[in-house]
Amino acid sequence: KSMCSYLNHNGYEATGCLEAESAYDKIFNTVFDLIISDVMMPKIDGFEFAQAVRTINRDIPIIFVTARDDFASKQRGFNSGIDDYMVKPIDLEELLLRTAEEGKNRRTAQHHNRHADNEC
Repeated sequence: KSMCSYLNHNGYEATGCLEAESAYDKIFNTVFDLIISDVMMPKIDGFEFAQAVRTINRDIPIIFVTARDDFASKQRGFNSGIDDYMVKPIDLEELLLRTAEEGKNRRTAQHHNRHADNEC
C-alpha cells in the first residue's frame, strides 16, 4: 500500500510526486500542511529539497522517510530543517501517528504566534 493511498484512506488529502521538481511546482501552487519526502530522489536529494523548502516556507513540517539509517544522514536531515525522520520499512500506522503529531505541533505553534502577534 502506498503512503499516499493510506493517508488518503485515513482522512488526509495526500498528493504524491516522484521527483523534487514536480514537488516544487505543487508547493508553489498549493498550500500543504505537511511534506513527507524520501532522501534518495533523482536529480535533487532530500537534503537539498528540505533546504529549498525552508527558503520558501520555514514552518511547514517535513518528515523524511528513507532507507538511510546512519546517524550522519539523520543529523544532516535535521540540520537541513526537517522535523522528523523515519527509517524504511515504515509502519504506516506509525506514519499516521507522526503525521497527526506534526499537525498538532503546527497548530500549537500557530496559536502561540497568533497570541504573540495580538500582544505586540
